[in-house]
Amino acid sequence: MITAITLNAAIDQIYEIPLMTVGGVNRVAEVTRDAGGKGINVAKVIQALGAPVDVGGFAGGSNGKRIEQCLKQRSIPSELIQISSESRVCLTVLDEKNETGTEFLESGPVISKSEWASMLYWLEHKSKRVKWFALSGSLPQGVPVDAYAEMIHIIHTNGAKAVLDTSGDALERGIQAKPYAIKPNEQEIKSLLGKNVTCEKDLLEAGKQFVASGIEHACFSLGGAGAIFVNRTGSYKIAAPQIDVVNSVGSGDAFVGGLLFGFSEESDLFTTYKRAVACGAVNAMHREIGFIQTELVESIMSELTVQQI
Repeated sequence: MITAITLNAAIDQIYEIPLMTVGGVNRVAEVTRDAGGKGINVAKVIQALGAPVDVGGFAGGSNGKRIEQCLKQRSIPSELIQISSESRVCLTVLDEKNETGTEFLESGPVISKSEWASMLYWLEHKSKRVKWFALSGSLPQGVPVDAYAEMIHIIHTNGAKAVLDTSGDALERGIQAKPYAIKPNEQEIKSLLGKNVTCEKDLLEAGKQFVASGIEHACFSLGGAGAIFVNRTGSYKIAAPQIDVVNSVGSGDAFVGGLLFGFSEESDLFTTYKRAVACGAVNAMHREIGFIQTELVESIMSELTVQQI
């Protein structure tokens, strides 16, 4: 079993419009709504790949009820802690003519001290029964900045493992707790290192530092440039496949889903890395967020090569 935790769950709402006019009237051609937030997107991908997965996190108000309903419709079990504040909505506007996507992300609910304590109590018991966790996304207001570090400590104490995918101070503090794997993108790497990452050498040096500190896998997702992976055996690069991008939102989450599936199934490590890249690419080829087609994932994986660097 894999548990994907989304502390700041959301309703993902997608507006498709023929052409976006800033400051003018825009008529929506099609609307899509689904449960979202990075961890929930990870869970969707893991389920599609065929591994058992459930979802943890917070849910509140009418949006929280809709999140739970959407997960139930997808047959993804959830153990969401009920909160008094309203869960958020995240809006993506897809501009068909310009082939662009624009995101509007609400900050989300305020979590009380008692609600946060309930989360830690739940995790203490959950991590005694589940081996793998995804800790994904932003922190809602009210939880401590070292929330992920605290969660990783609980997970490790109970013999489980965590993959961390977040940003800013939450990522910096979380890394100090030595998760099993991390997946920063280019912007997050810059923030972590406090400088622009201008070349592959910078990424390799950062990855080696993370691994030396106790993190097993430093996985850098680079969008159209592919991905770089650093572990104790070496450093590796996979070039991005050539695809037609429809909506890149959720591709990083799909990447994490592919990683966790491989880790949990004890696949060959290079196969795991290729699956992560392929899942991210397939997500970007579709309008839906956290969506893959397994046949397409396998097809793209067969075209990818792992280059040692």
